[in-house]
Order: sequence, then C-alpha cells, then structure tokens
Amino acid sequence: MTEAEVNAAVEKLVAAANEESEKASREYEEACRQKKYAAAENHTLRSSFLEEALETLKTDHEALLKKIQDELDESLMALYAENVAGSGTGEGINPDDAPYDADYTLNARDRYLRVKDYYLSYSDLNQAYDDLSRDEIAMDYLGSYYYYLLRLLAIMAEQ
Repeated sequence: MTEAEVNAAVEKLVAAANEESEKASREYEEACRQKKYAAAENHTLRSSFLEEALETLKTDHEALLKKIQDELDESLMALYAENVAGSGTGEGINPDDAPYDADYTLNARDRYLRVKDYYLSYSDLNQAYDDLSRDEIAMDYLGSYYYYLLRLLAIMAEQ
C-alpha cells in the first residue's frame, strides 16, 4: 500500500471507531437518564440502588469503550503490519530526550504502538493529550500517524 492508501485506511478506521464511541456514549447517557427517571418515580432517587445501577452502567460503558479502542488498535496493527517505514528521520532530533524509547529503526506500527502505550499509561488523559501536543519528538518520530494518536487521545480524554 502507498502512504496515501494507508492514511485513507487509517482515517476510515478512526472515523468508524469515533462514530461507534459516540453512539456508545449517547446510549450510556440515555440509560443513565432512564435509571434516574425510574428512581425518581419510585422515590428512590437517593438510594444506594440507583448508585449501584449507575456504577454498573459506567463500568459497562468503560468496558465497551476499551473494546472499541482495542479493536481499533488491532485494525491499525494489521494495517501497519505491512511494515510501512516510519515517517520521521530523527534528523536534528535527539531521541534520548523522549520520555519513551524513540528507536528510529522501527517501522511505523511499532513506533505508533510505543508512543501510544506511553501516553495511554497516563492516569490523566487530558494531561497526556497536552503533553503529546507539545511533543516535537513524537511529531517527527510518528510522522502523519502523530495526528491520529493526538485525535485518539482527544477522544479518550472527552469520555
């Protein structure tokens, strides 16, 4: 595949994952509203039953978002498995300054996974997004895939 074809395929995969995540979030919000309305009708709005039900919905929603993310990762890995060369050259960049191991001999898939895993290890995804948006090494290291990772963190931080 050419780089343009890979980019188009990645865009489609990310768009589909975004759409699925947004749909799941809408369904989660509606389910929470329904639980609250039912609790209000039953005069159990402040009960532990409602709290437990909402916590279960939240846990299920988070699991679904993780499943969507995992499926996107698998699809991207399969796409990158064709050993598309990494985009950045590292020229003028000191890879030792990166908080992750920036090995410029890796292919694009492995580079993407290395940086993604580092930023997803943050407990605060908003901070991860902010740090990635200022990470000039990642921008060079990932090339066009940098923006896909940035978008992924933006979506996950919104959840």
